[in-house]
Amino acid sequence: MIEIAMLEDDVELADVLTQYLKQFNINVTNYEEPFMALSSLKLKKYDLIILDLTLPGMDGLDVCKAIVKDFDIPIIISSARSDIADKVTALQLGADDYLPKPYDPRELEVRIKTILRRFNHS
Repeated sequence: MIEIAMLEDDVELADVLTQYLKQFNINVTNYEEPFMALSSLKLKKYDLIILDLTLPGMDGLDVCKAIVKDFDIPIIISSARSDIADKVTALQLGADDYLPKPYDPRELEVRIKTILRRFNHS
């Protein structure tokens, strides 16, 4: 089973994605609060992170920076922010992919598997 930590403050979207991905043997644990998510990464091993950029208490770009600094884990940014500067910055900070909202959950599932295929063979 693929284990994913998702940082998403939109609980409804998180629930939809969690239920959708479950059918592909992908277990998602959602965190609405970034500090809780960062703490959990020290306690549990995840295969990948799905990270929203607009989060309460801490900007997603800062969360990305913290994850890259302390963990060797792929990150997919899932964000409604469409500014090219955010996209470029996230990728320069170490995110592996940037998926602008809204998107079809099928695309997220395929991107997860593609990144993990590359990440697990490098």
